[in-house]
This record gives sequence, C-alpha cells and structure tokens, in this order.
Amino acid sequence: MALIEKINAKGLNYWDFKNVTASGIHKISAYPATMVPDMQYELIKLIKSEDPSIKNILDPFHGSGTTLVEGEKNDLFPMGIDINPLANLITKVKLQGVNKKYAKTANKRIERLLLDNDFYFYKHDFYNIEKWYRKDFILTFSKIRCAIQKEKYRYMRQYYWVCLINILKKYSNTRSSTFKLHIKEQRAIAAMRNNIITDFLKSINTYFEYLPEYNRSKVVNLQIGKSEKILLQMGNDTVDLIITSPPYGDNSTTVTYGQYSMLPIYWIDRKDMGNFDESLIDNYSSIDSNSLGGVGKRNKQNYQSRCLSEYLESISQDKRKKVENFVIDYLEVMKQMGRVLKKNKRIVLTLGERRVDNKIVPLSDITQEYFEDVGFELEASITRNIPMKRMPRRVSKVRNCSVESMNQEYVLILRKKEEI
Repeated sequence: MALIEKINAKGLNYWDFKNVTASGIHKISAYPATMVPDMQYELIKLIKSEDPSIKNILDPFHGSGTTLVEGEKNDLFPMGIDINPLANLITKVKLQGVNKKYAKTANKRIERLLLDNDFYFYKHDFYNIEKWYRKDFILTFSKIRCAIQKEKYRYMRQYYWVCLINILKKYSNTRSSTFKLHIKEQRAIAAMRNNIITDFLKSINTYFEYLPEYNRSKVVNLQIGKSEKILLQMGNDTVDLIITSPPYGDNSTTVTYGQYSMLPIYWIDRKDMGNFDESLIDNYSSIDSNSLGGVGKRNKQNYQSRCLSEYLESISQDKRKKVENFVIDYLEVMKQMGRVLKKNKRIVLTLGERRVDNKIVPLSDITQEYFEDVGFELEASITRNIPMKRMPRRVSKVRNCSVESMNQEYVLILRKKEEI
C-alpha cells in the first residue's frame, strides 16, 4: 500500500488527535505552539513502513523537541536546530535523560538544601528583575538557583533547570494569556502564594521517571542558531527524513517564542546552556528579532514565487515588506533543507496560515509551489483542525476588530525525485 493510501485509510479527522494531550516526557516543560506527539509518532511510523532504510531525522526548528523524541522512539537518530537556547535545553534534557538511580539521591540532597534555613545563597539579579518577579519570589528562586549550581553533574543540573522553567513562568508577574511580556494586575501579583519550593520539588521528583536513562557515550546532535546558517554547514544528500513545523510568520507578530523564553533564560546558569551567540539574549526581543523575517540584511531571493506575488498585490503597500522578508528567509531555509535531503527521501512540513491585513498568507501554497519547482513531488497532504493548542485563539486586532489565530494546520509530505 502506497503512503497516500495508508494516510487516507486513517479516516476523516483522524489527524486532529482531538482528545490527545501532552503526557509523560512532553509535560516536563511547557512551550508555545508545540507539535502533537502522537501525530508525529504516527507519521514517522508510516513513512518508515514505506521506507525502512531511513536512519536519521532532522528538525531544523525543533522547539521543545517533540518530533525528535518521537523520531528516536521510532529508532531514528535525531538531529535538531533551533535559534532559541531554551528550546535547545528542553530538547537536550528530553533526549539525553538522567541516571535515574543517581537522580533519587540528588533530589534528596537538593531538598535538604532548600529546606535548610541556614543554607547560604546569593541573590540573583538581571535587568528589571523586580519588574517581573516579586521580591520574596526573587529570594526563593535565588536559593533554588544556588542549590542547583551545587549539583556536580551537568546533565543533572540541566534537568533541574528544565523542571524550573514552568515554575519561573507561574510565579512571574507576566500574564499567562499571552506569550508576550505583559504585566499582571497588581492585585493578582499580590495574591500569589509562595509555594515555589514545594512545586519545584514535586517537579523534580516526577519528571525524571519519564526520561531515558542517561548514557555518557550517547551523542545528542543539537545546535543553537539560525537554521539557514547551520544547514549550510551540512553536506548534500546527508539526511534521510526531515520533519518540522517552521514559523508561520515573523515571531514578533505571530508566536513570540523569544519573549516567552527570556525570563527563564535569565535565571539559568549560562554554563549549563549550549554554545550560542550571546547577542541572542541581549534583550527580551533579541531571539524574535533574529528569527525568520526579522532584522538584518538578507540576500535577494532568486526564486520568484507566483503565489507570493499575487498575495502581495492583495494587501496594502505598508504590509508587504514584512511578509516578503519573511518569505525570503523562509525559502532560504527550504532551499537548504532540500539540498541536504537524500534523493527519493521525504520532507514533512506542518504549516499554518496567518493573516496579514486580515487576508490569509498562503504559506502552504507558496511552499508546495517552491518544492515542486525545484524537483519535489507532493505525495500527500493532510488538513487538520487544532482542537487544543498552546496559543491564543485571537492574537491581534485589525481596525479594532479581533483577528482569528490559526485554527487549522496543513501537513505537506514532499518527496525528492531521483532525477534531480
């Protein structure tokens, strides 16, 4: 049975995974707009049944690592890229795991430190810290920070930092209704009770059980930076399978992954994060402004998209440049993905279509058009509803009217032809 027949055999609305929520390893830390683990596992399994020769999987926008974790469950070697150091850390912990026997001992040790009133710690500080955290919460988090730093094994410290992320978000002064940094009402800030240490201890004693067993010799192939630059360093025809969900537009006006991540990043000990350009964390908007469609010079795109040209003509002049810049950056990544993929292998893209000037940007059409023009064929496409998603339903306003966020996704499965 061909791949398209296997997909169609699943039936109407199968790919919505309506009643599925994140569980186990994927609950260790929340992250915006995550992939559905069950869906990724199923897609990978179907593709492997069609092509058993696949050995590795690449996600050039890996986020919190859902696809790479599910790829590894399907016995594929995972490779990932993301511009966000926090996403890198979350994914690294999910893939590298912990020594579970040692974790039980380490957890008891850190609990003793945190419950010791005589434990000496330094008060942590960063720019505007008192804007984002209550003074008593700063002291509690500083105590946890120093206790984590006393752990001798780096992989264990990284696990603790990831467990701390949700708690740092929960007890911050930022509103939970948006990924952007907006202050809560003072009444809501004052009403928060300090259960930080209890929450942290519960987290570290729960999530390690879901992680793989740590193996010092295991290679975790993750890189932090711009996908187009890192992909350029990879050889032609070296990847067996690419599965990813790229940004649907520039981060500043779609999902602000950077703003969402920056407060936890400022608490985590820099030496326990991967190697990356320090300018990415200069300010609260640095990651977002360096992502696709953001600031900086870009090479003029030689490829001329007919779908894009028609769309730009339909929106107001002042909105066009931002969309065009994003698509130029986006297609540069698509170009590099197509280059590193082996012939007769597949790219699977989960895409959403945002609105600009209250008109839908046809990202899936632009993507399909590009790949078919450079020697790929569309094997299958899936339209799925997003019944539960980690982003607000309404994200912006146009002429004082709320604009619907993306409530459907499109999955394109594209195969690189042999004759390229």
